[in-house]
Amino acid sequence: MKVTKSAGYALHALMYMVKHSTQLPVTALTVAKAEGIPSDYLAKIFQQLAKARFVKAIRGRKRGYVFARPPEQISLLELFEAIEGGPLFDDCFLRHCKCGGTPATCRIFSIWTDATRQIKKELEDTTVTAAAWSHPDHRFLSLPISLAGPEKKHKTTPAASHAAVL
Repeated sequence: MKVTKSAGYALHALMYMVKHSTQLPVTALTVAKAEGIPSDYLAKIFQQLAKARFVKAIRGRKRGYVFARPPEQISLLELFEAIEGGPLFDDCFLRHCKCGGTPATCRIFSIWTDATRQIKKELEDTTVTAAAWSHPDHRFLSLPISLAGPEKKHKTTPAASHAAVL
């Protein structure tokens, strides 16, 4: 199972809203800039979040998005399944196998269902609010200095290069 970039961005948008709840409503552009997410992409994700009734759009002078329901009632499982378009784990990853894919006919499928049941439980028990307050602040497009690599060397003039050699 791999959660898409859209689901990750959706979670980060909602976590931003939790951490900045006194500043709501917030626009998709504000969240996109703060989190380092492409704004056009995030605008489409906010449409999905509104359709799933996690957020609602506010019109008028103070426009943007607010929570449609309390974020402490939105589980990560519910969020991911809404963005992904359906259940995350109902299918066996060996779906093309001729075993029939039931716990009774396939040991691998039995292990898979046990493991995914535990993951689903964790995602179901973790709310957007809990995730927000246990997650460090960051931006998607930035790296810690230790991971950024060597600094770019500044261009020097031929005279400066020659002086450095002497």
